[in-house]
Amino acid sequence: MDLRSFKLHRPDQHVRAVVVGARGEQGRDLEGPAYARVDAVAGPMWAAFERHAGSPVRAVAVDAFARHATLSLADARRPGLKLPGSEFEAFVDVVAPVARTIRGELIARAPDVPGAGPGEARFWDPMFAADTGGWELGRAAPPLVTWFSEHVPKGMHALVPGCGRGHEARLLAALEATVTAIDLAPTAIAQAQAMTPPGLPITFAVQDLFTRIGQPPAFDLVVEHTCFCAIDPARRDDYVTAVADALQPRGTLVGLFYAHGRPGGPPFTTDRAEVERRFARRFAIEQLEVAQGSTLIRHRQELFAVMRRR
Repeated sequence: MDLRSFKLHRPDQHVRAVVVGARGEQGRDLEGPAYARVDAVAGPMWAAFERHAGSPVRAVAVDAFARHATLSLADARRPGLKLPGSEFEAFVDVVAPVARTIRGELIARAPDVPGAGPGEARFWDPMFAADTGGWELGRAAPPLVTWFSEHVPKGMHALVPGCGRGHEARLLAALEATVTAIDLAPTAIAQAQAMTPPGLPITFAVQDLFTRIGQPPAFDLVVEHTCFCAIDPARRDDYVTAVADALQPRGTLVGLFYAHGRPGGPPFTTDRAEVERRFARRFAIEQLEVAQGSTLIRHRQELFAVMRRR
């Protein structure tokens, strides 16, 4: 579930949010204790906006996808102040924690299946059935959209492990890659197939990535997004082996690694040092940096990587 937009209205102590997920866009409201928890982290944002406006701010409306904001000022003689494009980017560091808190108030994760772990389909199927996966964006991840618009994978054979509802698979296929997209969860694959227009060159399959270890390399490209963070961290070296074995020599891995810094999971966090340590044995790491243009709820919490199989 991603946060499409939100409005904080201080006089009414009210948040109006629009989220996007498998069921499309939905409006949600936060009041009372939920509003108080959001407002508790919003102080730096209000202070920054008021310094910029030179006036008290009574409300802010943020379009997280278009990345702009409108401030409503306490001085009724002044019109609302718009912060488009580059102006808004100057405030992302103080807006992002508010966005994450709002989204956190709106997530109701399905209870874990007793005795099931992240290596089993029965752990994931209820989340996809109930649309409660916290890392579902309802679209391809923006940094990957940007990268592949500039590095078009036309003619490549691509693997998307842990594909979920298939957003990245559809992105690649629309750019004329031939895609194999796999996931442990039958519900995820069924939903991905239902969401995919006919004619796109995608093969969806219920498959465990680790069963590919040792198979002949078949792909030019692997795209990682929320698979590495979803598996048991004890199997991360197996993940590296699996994706490296899937790639032709000099094949490319392009991905986002979720470095949120929180305990527990899934999603399980990582950091730059771990990514370098685990992948360097099989890959030449050409790029590894904090992702640019992440959705607000993941601002500064994603590492963007480009790696070449040795």
